[in-house]
Amino acid sequence: MFSLKPPRPTFRSYLLPPPQTDDKISSEPKIKKLEPVLLPGEIVVNEVNFVRKCIATDTSQYDLWGKLICSNFKISFITDDPMPLQKFHYRNLLLGEHDVPLTCIEQIVTVNDHKRKQKVLGPNQKLKFNPTELIIYCKDFRIVRFRFDESGPESAKKVCLAIAHYSQPTDLQLLFAFEYVGKKYHNSVSLLLISIFSCRESMQTKHFRNTIKQIFKWGQNMVVY
Repeated sequence: MFSLKPPRPTFRSYLLPPPQTDDKISSEPKIKKLEPVLLPGEIVVNEVNFVRKCIATDTSQYDLWGKLICSNFKISFITDDPMPLQKFHYRNLLLGEHDVPLTCIEQIVTVNDHKRKQKVLGPNQKLKFNPTELIIYCKDFRIVRFRFDESGPESAKKVCLAIAHYSQPTDLQLLFAFEYVGKKYHNSVSLLLISIFSCRESMQTKHFRNTIKQIFKWGQNMVVY
């Protein structure tokens, strides 16, 4: 004889299953790649990671960690940390919050705490020690300090030499600012001349000559800052 047993009640779980983990995936945190904002024609010359920017003189509590970059136009400190002790925010069209133009640099001082040495770094000079600190005196009375305690010693030395080389060129015309403004200036003048010559048939001869004279006079009196 066969006995009919009632079906067992089934239990339905409303909990989500645990996410599947792949053992091949590394448990190390992903580091966000920090990149600078560059102008057309601006190139990165050298960079160093794990740099500490000193904010206060008496404590390291407010220091920022990031990457120090030297380009042919400016030095940039790229960080994800918010700026401490800042009561207002502003935005520059050409420069970031931690950018310093090369033309604004007055003096570069490299320091080695272990050997108790410091050197005012000029163009085409050699650095015989690995710097642990970089102090930049700016023409607008700012003093910017960077620490290389966790950075590679050779990378720190190379970025200091690059800043000294590109901030004090032998010829001022080698500065990126002149090249950048020059391209913008020549392009605007070329477009203006093309537009004038294209409609010269509809202009009177005397008025056309006076306009051309005014354009060249304006170009000769132009001062590039």
